Amino acid sequence: MSDLKVTYYTTVQEVSDTVFETLACNHTLYFTKEFLYAFEKANPKIEYCYLVLSQDNEVVSLAILQRMSVAIDNAQEHLPFSERIARSLQCYISARKIHTIVCGNVFLSGNYGVIIKDEIPQNPIYKKVAQEIKKVHTKKKASVFFFKDFTSLDIPVVSEVEKHQFQPFAVEPNMCLSIQEEWTDFDQYKASLKSKYRVKVNKADKKSAPLTIRSFESEDIDTHRKELQQLYCNITDRALFKTIDLEIETYRLLKLRFRESVLINTYWFKDRIVGFATAFMVENRVDAHFIGIDYDYNKELSIYPRILNDYVRLGIETKAKEVNFGRTSSEIKSTLGAVPENLTCYVRHRRTVATLLFKPLVRQIKMKEYKQHTPFKI
Repeated sequence: MSDLKVTYYTTVQEVSDTVFETLACNHTLYFTKEFLYAFEKANPKIEYCYLVLSQDNEVVSLAILQRMSVAIDNAQEHLPFSERIARSLQCYISARKIHTIVCGNVFLSGNYGVIIKDEIPQNPIYKKVAQEIKKVHTKKKASVFFFKDFTSLDIPVVSEVEKHQFQPFAVEPNMCLSIQEEWTDFDQYKASLKSKYRVKVNKADKKSAPLTIRSFESEDIDTHRKELQQLYCNITDRALFKTIDLEIETYRLLKLRFRESVLINTYWFKDRIVGFATAFMVENRVDAHFIGIDYDYNKELSIYPRILNDYVRLGIETKAKEVNFGRTSSEIKSTLGAVPENLTCYVRHRRTVATLLFKPLVRQIKMKEYKQHTPFKI
């Protein structure tokens, strides 16, 4: 490829509609201008930068960067390193925030950082983005850079960034359930399960029977945003490691623009919201997104297992090909038939010397082990 030209934008509104049309972004919800704007508008703690790559005056790619401050001083005891590695990291990151630039969307699980025009070689694009990411000017200079969430099919292309000192490491997998054609309803799905797994599914539905489910529109989200935000934070506050909290306003904006593709169901006990679940309908797939739970009621009413059951129901009812449950709680999701889709991220430090020191530490990252269940009869 001839030399690629890069143009920087600090808001998606500045990026020409022609760019999105040329790259056929409307075919993928997560790259549409309106989708990106909702996240940008509702989450002001994140700085955004959009790189438009052109070749011979023709747009060939768009890269989405997010800069945020990540507080990790409280996560030391949870880091999945050996005790020796954890102590060495603590000397470096204790009581401070790391300013980070991510190529991708920290609120989505998947490769949603770079979109490339069809028939354009992808390796040179990732090479260029890897070169440019350190040049991005933000209010606070970033010291750590990420490319996030690549499947095994992506690796031959994105591994180009390793030539620029980015180090690969595994992250928690997406847990995905393939919807079978013979599952015409939830009963047919349950019939395909081995007895003990069918009992688990039925138990969750039975215990959660007192719950009432309401689908929210944008005005409902606005009315109950405080309760929804708290339920969501109940989840993130328990997370092994988190970057930054999503603002519930994001869903209100998305629901306004993508009413049929954005779903938010709330779970009520009497006159109280005790849980919610969100999902995006994307290309014959149900992508589970963030949830919220009142843990005072979770065990008694089996809120979380019921939410997982309902994601399966949604996949069957919408005739989706797959339900992507997302990350975390991999074992319980596997009891429903979900299997892991392994993901790899890439990281480097701004300074070459620090990157070399990070290299052995990154290699020590290990994912939490879990039991992968095989719940189906065949």
